[in-house]
Amino acid sequence: MVTNLDNVLFKYVSQGNPKSNEDLKRFLRLYPLYREEIIEFTATWRALSILEWVQPAADPVDERLLVKHAKAYLRTGRKRRHAAWSK
Repeated sequence: MVTNLDNVLFKYVSQGNPKSNEDLKRFLRLYPLYREEIIEFTATWRALSILEWVQPAADPVDERLLVKHAKAYLRTGRKRRHAAWSK
């Protein structure tokens, strides 16, 4: 028998289908102790599945640009904090 949440969720994904309401009901009956976690996991899984259909694949150039901007933002923030602490 599955004993912890990680094992329950692994079993849910590998032996069931988080998109299936029947599998959801079955796992909720089998593991009532993890009811809230299974529901939250299922909701997240389904939301991410919808996003895969709606959202186009990320462009590597866009990703590199985002990383570049994020690094610049972090450097600026560090400089400001350092300047504030130096006063």
